[in-house]
Amino acid sequence: MVHGLLALARLESTATTPEPVDADAVLAERAAMWEPLAAEQYVTITVSGPPAGRVWAIPGALEQIIDNLVANALRVSPPGTAITLARAPGAELHVIDQGPGMPEADRERAFDRFWRASDSHHDGTGLGLPIVRHLVHASGGEITLHAAPGSGLDAHVRLRPADRQGRVGSLRPSEQHGDMRGGATGRPGTGRTVHQLRQQR
Repeated sequence: MVHGLLALARLESTATTPEPVDADAVLAERAAMWEPLAAEQYVTITVSGPPAGRVWAIPGALEQIIDNLVANALRVSPPGTAITLARAPGAELHVIDQGPGMPEADRERAFDRFWRASDSHHDGTGLGLPIVRHLVHASGGEITLHAAPGSGLDAHVRLRPADRQGRVGSLRPSEQHGDMRGGATGRPGTGRTVHQLRQQR
């Protein structure tokens, strides 16, 4: 928990400017990193959808966003199921599991600090999703949780596309968050252990 609190405090006190990031390269890298760990639990990880291209994100944010969401998904995924990292047009990413899912009321509270579902049987600090949301917002994007088709949870991340000249694409007005004060320095997604990620949900 101490590591999670320190990470969140650093994010909230540091302002970093978003930069163009190759979303496809980051997605492939993180999927390859998680595949052996998922295989130990007889869970597969797949990447689907058309190339996302470049998106705007603060340095290291996309790595940590993906790592936290995959860690959460793997924690609840039964053996023989799959975690899908699905790209969609408009710089959108879905992390979809086939676990038990989450009731709507719990999905609305899941981003609150230290909140954990009352029926949760997994270790965690309740800080993983708040960190993810802060990273997404600091990058100018949005994240929401939805019920996945059939069963499971769909974590839906929407970032801003960046064209070849580095110009900023935009979310629809109703999706803009406007909070650009937070951020992170360095590459937080690549400097954390799997154990720490599993403790943060």
